[in-house]
Amino acid sequence: MVPACFDGCLKRKICLALLCALALAAAGCTGTGPDTATPVPTASADGDPVNSTLAAFASGVQSTLDRLDAGTSAAADALGETGLDGAGAEEVLLNLSRAHLATPDAVTFDPDGRIVAAMPEEYRFAVGANIHGEPNVRAALNGTPGLSPRINLVEGFRGVALAHPVLNATGLAGGVSLVIQPERLLALEALGAMGNATLALWAVQTDGTIILDSDSSLIGRTLADETRHGDASALGEVAREILSTPSGYARYRANETAGVEGSIAWDTVGLHGTEWRLVVNREQ
Repeated sequence: MVPACFDGCLKRKICLALLCALALAAAGCTGTGPDTATPVPTASADGDPVNSTLAAFASGVQSTLDRLDAGTSAAADALGETGLDGAGAEEVLLNLSRAHLATPDAVTFDPDGRIVAAMPEEYRFAVGANIHGEPNVRAALNGTPGLSPRINLVEGFRGVALAHPVLNATGLAGGVSLVIQPERLLALEALGAMGNATLALWAVQTDGTIILDSDSSLIGRTLADETRHGDASALGEVAREILSTPSGYARYRANETAGVEGSIAWDTVGLHGTEWRLVVNREQ
């Protein structure tokens, strides 16, 4: 089995109603699978709607990530004045957690990586947990911002976390971390980019972890594990190129008998060295 975007599915689309509920759905799946795929000799991107949709998708996601990064940086500055806990710190964290529908909570942590405060109130159970092992926390305690890959969070779900160091008059006081649910963030931006087009929009980390797909059961699985057709699959080759190349465009034939062709384009967004590949796929 391969991801929904690579499974020979025709006219797959992100469902408007479910996207508004921050979920994805697929519509219509036919074809014989990627092991029947063959390359299409010419790969001109001129006029292909995958490119304009991808441009809008990538621009929207990067702008949102930049806004969340700026907000977390500003929160770190404010926490340098209020301290890491207490009413002032909790107000800063609550405002930060409300930055986006995809940001459920925010925490502060001390130089040992132990959570000092968490907001909103329903996440206060996380206070006292040691998150020193998270890569974003290690980056912040080394004095630089960091965005983690998709990891298990002490809040009880999987997501990514964006951390900034908090400095006070004496030096490094600890840090602040904003939790982000990437599938929610990406689904909202995908909705804005899609318009009325019938396309599949998805995203993957550079380690191959799928973080957005029209088949939500694939989120969290790896592209490498899901691509089991080896070198015989033209789409498998495209999948490997997506992971190794920051941007690109390709055309393919998904069903030789039916003459079904597709095109796919991808680009990269990210923060602080953590990258996501955003992909737009079209079959016709």
